[in-house]
Amino acid sequence: MRMLKRWVSCVSANFDWVLTQVENHEALVDSAIREMQAAGGKARVQLARVKRDGEGMRQRQAQLKEQEQSWTERAVRVGSAEPDKALECLRRKRAVVLEIASLQKQSEEHARLEVQLTADLKHLSTRIEELKRKKNTMTARQYRAEAMRVGQTEDIALISEIGDIFERWENRVAEAETINLEPEDNLDAELRS
Repeated sequence: MRMLKRWVSCVSANFDWVLTQVENHEALVDSAIREMQAAGGKARVQLARVKRDGEGMRQRQAQLKEQEQSWTERAVRVGSAEPDKALECLRRKRAVVLEIASLQKQSEEHARLEVQLTADLKHLSTRIEELKRKKNTMTARQYRAEAMRVGQTEDIALISEIGDIFERWENRVAEAETINLEPEDNLDAELRS
């Protein structure tokens, strides 16, 4: 049983090591950022709906207050002549007042939700920007480290011989320059002979 546990833990450790070597960190971070941006987009759409709903509630409250005033005025107007109609007007006014109170509670909860959603979206946007900056920094560091490693590696034959290559190149250019700088003077050569 112990041998099996040891073997499983060894295989698991080796698998984790292989996975970290193969893992494309930049692609994973890009994917996470895209998912966060998609979620943020959906949340922004929902926030717009919440704001429209809030505006609808405020408009409804204004209408109900007008209705309340209207039922009060009607009850006063018909109160002495038709008491039954006046009582019905007061009942309807009371129903409107109850609806106003209910709508007021809903409106307050809705406003808190809107504020919370706005704050959450702002935090999400900040987090996305932070992740983008961190990804760019890590990518730059990775490429710099790879460039430094390649520049310092002596195992690669071409890189270890680069100094010799430049020296041979410089010699070839110098030979070509000296040949072109000393043009042959035919007259001088003819007169000497």
